[in-house]
Amino acid sequence: MDRFAQLARTDAPTLDLLALAIAGALRDVDQELALAELDRLAGEVVLGGVGETGLEQVEALRTVLGRREGFLGDVEEYDHPDNSMLDLVLERKRGLPILLSVVWIEVGRRVGIPIRGVGLPGHYVAGWFGDGDPILIDPFKGGILLADPPPGRIVQTPVHLTALRMLSNLVASYERRGDVGRSLKAAQLRLELPLGDRDMKVMEFEHRRLGARMN
Repeated sequence: MDRFAQLARTDAPTLDLLALAIAGALRDVDQELALAELDRLAGEVVLGGVGETGLEQVEALRTVLGRREGFLGDVEEYDHPDNSMLDLVLERKRGLPILLSVVWIEVGRRVGIPIRGVGLPGHYVAGWFGDGDPILIDPFKGGILLADPPPGRIVQTPVHLTALRMLSNLVASYERRGDVGRSLKAAQLRLELPLGDRDMKVMEFEHRRLGARMN
């Protein structure tokens, strides 16, 4: 938890380290192995050619992550906590949309492809944000392009808000399984994030509610 709190207080933490710190606060994690796997995936992209245009770069990532490695959404146990653990997502190649997007974002960052997270209502996707119009990608479906992106301006989701969504998924997932201890711990981690006053009050209320269940 100390590691996550330290990262949460920095202005621009990377999502790989944040996600692994979340997982490490809840269970044993081999961080170096997970980071090495992200490096390996990035190396595979480089070997195949990164590309120059946005579509070429997206295709380079999709060739490795979607087709060759087979990263997809877990439709059988969608909300299982394992699907919110970056190290296990890298191992199993299955996960929630937000963690699969983190894989795309972090592999892209390593090879200079500007992939960012985009929080849509009820869904989380990745987007290419280079010169020109953004390109939205759905890592949950192997990296298919969103042919009909939502109307309005496509906005990148800040790293801290992405971490908040990851933790909220874990709070709910653990609580549904009766693991109030880990649900409470995930709720406590949310309080380390730089939230606005309104969000902080909501998170504090949820933390108190879960704490009361432990008594």
